[in-house]
Amino acid sequence: MNQFTNYVELQAEKAENLSFCRGIKLLHIRDKVETMLGFIGKGGIFEEYTVHSIEHIDEMLKIVEWLIPDITKEKMTYAEWLMLTLAIYFHDLGMVVTKDEFEHRDETGFKEYKEKVLENTEEFEYEECAKERGDSFLYQEFVRENHAARIRQWIEGKNARNLGEAEAVCQEIEDILKNLDKMFKADLAMICESHHKDDIEDFSKYKVKKMYGNTENEKVNLNYIAIILRTADLLHITRDRTPSVARRLINVSNPVSVLEWEKQMAVRAVRPKDQRNEEGVVDNSKQKDTIEITAYFDGAETAEAYFGLSSYLQYTRKELAKCCEIVEKAQKREGAVGYEFPWREVDESQIEVNGFEKKKLQFTIAQDNILQLLVGHTLYNDSSVVVRELVQNGIDAVRLQTEYEKRNGKDYSQGKVWVEWNSVKRQLSFWDNGTGMSIQDVENYLLKVGASKYRDEVVKKQFPNFTSISHFGIGILTCFMVANDIDIVTSSDEQEEANSINLRKVNGSYLLRKMDKNELDVRIKQHGTMVKLYVRSDVDMAKLENDLRKWIVVPEIPVYLSVDGNENIRIGYNSLKEILIKYLNETGHDVDGEKYDVYEKKHGNVTVAYAVRHLKYMSDWCLMSADNRRVQRKAILPIGTCVEGIRVEFSTPGYKNTSILAIANIKNSKYQTNVARSAIELDANNEILSDIYDVYKDYVQEQMDRLEDQDYAQSWAVSEGRYLMRPLIYDDYSNSRIEPIDEDVLIHRLAHLKCLALENEGVRQIVSAEDVAELEEINIFECEMTRAGEYLLKEVRSSATLSSLIGVVCKDNFLAGVKNVICNIDMGNLLHQYALKNKEVSKIEVAHKERRIHVTYSCKNDLWYEFDLRNRGLAARSLYIPKKNMIISGLKEEIGVKNFGGIYIQSNTELCEYLIKVIGAFQSEDTEENKILLEVFLSYVFDNKVLEVAYKQDVNTSNMFKQLLEERFVRVSNELIEKMWAKIDTQEFVNKILTKNYTLYSIDNWSRKNDSI
Repeated sequence: MNQFTNYVELQAEKAENLSFCRGIKLLHIRDKVETMLGFIGKGGIFEEYTVHSIEHIDEMLKIVEWLIPDITKEKMTYAEWLMLTLAIYFHDLGMVVTKDEFEHRDETGFKEYKEKVLENTEEFEYEECAKERGDSFLYQEFVRENHAARIRQWIEGKNARNLGEAEAVCQEIEDILKNLDKMFKADLAMICESHHKDDIEDFSKYKVKKMYGNTENEKVNLNYIAIILRTADLLHITRDRTPSVARRLINVSNPVSVLEWEKQMAVRAVRPKDQRNEEGVVDNSKQKDTIEITAYFDGAETAEAYFGLSSYLQYTRKELAKCCEIVEKAQKREGAVGYEFPWREVDESQIEVNGFEKKKLQFTIAQDNILQLLVGHTLYNDSSVVVRELVQNGIDAVRLQTEYEKRNGKDYSQGKVWVEWNSVKRQLSFWDNGTGMSIQDVENYLLKVGASKYRDEVVKKQFPNFTSISHFGIGILTCFMVANDIDIVTSSDEQEEANSINLRKVNGSYLLRKMDKNELDVRIKQHGTMVKLYVRSDVDMAKLENDLRKWIVVPEIPVYLSVDGNENIRIGYNSLKEILIKYLNETGHDVDGEKYDVYEKKHGNVTVAYAVRHLKYMSDWCLMSADNRRVQRKAILPIGTCVEGIRVEFSTPGYKNTSILAIANIKNSKYQTNVARSAIELDANNEILSDIYDVYKDYVQEQMDRLEDQDYAQSWAVSEGRYLMRPLIYDDYSNSRIEPIDEDVLIHRLAHLKCLALENEGVRQIVSAEDVAELEEINIFECEMTRAGEYLLKEVRSSATLSSLIGVVCKDNFLAGVKNVICNIDMGNLLHQYALKNKEVSKIEVAHKERRIHVTYSCKNDLWYEFDLRNRGLAARSLYIPKKNMIISGLKEEIGVKNFGGIYIQSNTELCEYLIKVIGAFQSEDTEENKILLEVFLSYVFDNKVLEVAYKQDVNTSNMFKQLLEERFVRVSNELIEKMWAKIDTQEFVNKILTKNYTLYSIDNWSRKNDSI
């Protein structure tokens, strides 16, 4: 080429004499680039891909000619034309791969990329291609994904080996651009990379007024150049980029390439669509804003390519909308006036097909029915949620506005939300001075059910730490629960004019018009939104203030209510503690810090406030229970869980029911609510619940520590801790109905409480259930001596240990030298059960005369069959039958022991042999029913009267059974009884059970019993 003919290059050529690029020759650069582009597709790399040659560059330059409006062309500087032209030249050069680079591929980041791809490949065709073509295919994918980053590095003069060894290419580019100013060259590198990045909205990176010299022609709007480069690259999809002869010659087989070639072979033209006036006549004076695609798909085999193109154009639409929005922001915020981007839509009407239908079959939604469902009482079963939804929308908008102001270094607005009720006109209005909504926000979020701005990737990327209350995009629909007509006026910083939207019925058509901001209320004149509901006459608004207070608890933004023009009333509280104090004072419980108090604690993302009552003689503060009379009257108690200050649950935090007086607030958490916002969506790691339960755990621990500080004995403090926990966790001694949301999580968190007395060779310490669970072996002694010793240690504050006390009163100190002795075990306590959860009894010793049982627990080794005993009158709940040899030392005629942990049978007994035989009969078929039947059978066998009463051999067997069935199996259906006995030899049962007398060794054997028959 001897001279330029394209408008873009002709304008760029005029920059050759500017200060920052004297010595460069654009024609020379183009020639060199053309040569380098010719290497793309050589040597087996990218040979099947669509054309990235100089023809691609020329077509992009032609697109740019009509893509940039005339008004902007007149404003653009020579430096901008040069930056754009060079970016078009170089943006695809990262796809150049030399033979030397490919041979050294394993010395780069490709090796790690290859391993990751082959491990995670889900697409069968992709995987097959990788296996067939090997590294040449995978390397081209590696380069394709990284080509934008590669060209940036090369222009910057870096040859980072992680993206490929390309020293020769890097040197060639350095030579081509050697006369270009370093700052300009660095920005060119950034622009080239931008066409594969998603950060063009970052004005601090892509500055709109970057100066490379003192003259106006040395200024560049980098943001606009990046947008034009991306758009032109997106729009070059015509068949000149996919010559059919080339495809036939190279036999395209790569599945990605097949679709690319086929869809682009079909595209005939990409051009601006003519605008027409009201009479339908083409009007060239009107600014074009739609891109028209002309294409022809011939044959059923091209259907997939058609849908590939359709998907691509859908993506293009989104990119155009994003570019429009960014350009508007640049004009408004950065003063980039005159840089226009009018392209808003893609027209597919000129795409023709032959041999298949354009429409793909898919699920469809009955829009009217779905909208009615969303605003009806199926999802939201309380019409008061309207005020909650609109207030929290306002709060989110104000909070996001604050984030924008922080980022842009502006003075913070005094963010507020106002609710106004006009009872005469029946108009309910919600005002906020938050971000307001641009026309794109209205179309993409407000009127699109299920779409939320706060879940948009751009917003999430700009403000990664921002967490909204609203995130489902259906809250505005709740308005139709109380109103048929809704007016919205919204003003955005990003637009010169405000938007007015009139909504008429949930499934009706909506009117959108522009408004002069000077006409707006001062509260939203600069930015903000007003939503006005024309409330239906059948809706009772008498409880508006109560409804607001029910939901809006501790809002981050001030919320006010005004009724009929009266003075504003502040809604919500400054803290959770304030709420409970107000409630207690109003119900006659004066919070003076002496008899009643409220604690507020934070753990992780959760703050919890709870009410406590002082027990004068116990010297501790216990949790206050909710007033059951108020619960039954369905009064709104200051109890529940809030998200960002908005209440979503009305039960005690962490529980399904209302127990203690407590309220929680979750802030800055990624875990939100369900769709109806009636419950917290719990995460897989239970982060929220763990934080709530940790607050309760810390409360109990603090009270125990406090008692010790007041000179109470450690054992006393531990004992009191068990009582303090009763409102939080079920135990055998509590009648309270306690329903934690997740009992396992609750126990796991409370298991860190110091609640177990552990003695190790005479040294006593208070440890947690978690600490005990981590020990390999523990010992427990059950006898009246240890019980009495523990009671004495509870009453006296001293350094004495249980072992030392036993040593004083007993000649033979049975605790001496024993490791890891748990002194205060209580199997009715769930935390003590947790301490033993990963252990089983490995040894039992009975001191018959001393009335003592010594049990050793070790890590589980599958030594026992374990059964849940279902008999209502049986104190021991579990039965353990040995799978292996298990001798209990110290027994006489007894067949096992009964202690705090259950019933343990020793192996060398006739009864044990019989029971193992019965177990085998029931377990021959592993069904849930058989498990239940076996446990029912064992429960009644181990009823004390059955074991200890022996019938004479000559007693009528049928009478024995009749009596047993009548007395023991009252609650079991006849059908189950029949199935149970079908598996048991009745005569053997009589011989082994009913005619034999068995005794279990137990400490309780020395207590008086009722001897009645």
